[in-house]
Amino acid sequence: MRLYLRLAVTNLKNNRRTYVPYMLTAILSIMMFFMIDTLGRIKEIAGEGTMQVCLQYAAGIMVIFSVIFLFYTNSFLIKRRKKEIGVYNILGMGKFHIAKMMGIESLLIGGISILGGIGLGCLFNRLMYLLFLKILHRNASLNIAFSKPALVDTLVVFGAIFLLTYFYNI
Repeated sequence: MRLYLRLAVTNLKNNRRTYVPYMLTAILSIMMFFMIDTLGRIKEIAGEGTMQVCLQYAAGIMVIFSVIFLFYTNSFLIKRRKKEIGVYNILGMGKFHIAKMMGIESLLIGGISILGGIGLGCLFNRLMYLLFLKILHRNASLNIAFSKPALVDTLVVFGAIFLLTYFYNI
């Protein structure tokens, strides 16, 4: 297991020029989805049925665009790494071992991206909340709460997306 972890970390370091755009895309997508989902669950905003429906549609659209962007950047990433993966196969690593190494890479990338996206989402959530209330011409209260259902939604949706990209890579 340590060998696969070391290989995965080394691969991430060596291919950081191609992994950075993928991770940035993932972090920004996760951040935007988390903020929109959290805004849709705030009582002051979601009290209006129309606004809540609009935010739910926006969250759904964010999921669709996230899937498209993440699969596109992932396919670009895998095309650049085909030779490297072929070298691993020639050197004697079986398909199971390569899949295990790529699984650890996906787990690391997914974990870092989800933690970074949720962290940035929490940081910018208050700003988005205040801007939203300003647009709606409502009084702002700074006691916005952390939304556990939005966190669970974000973990489930993007965990599934990263799992699907892993299966696509295999």
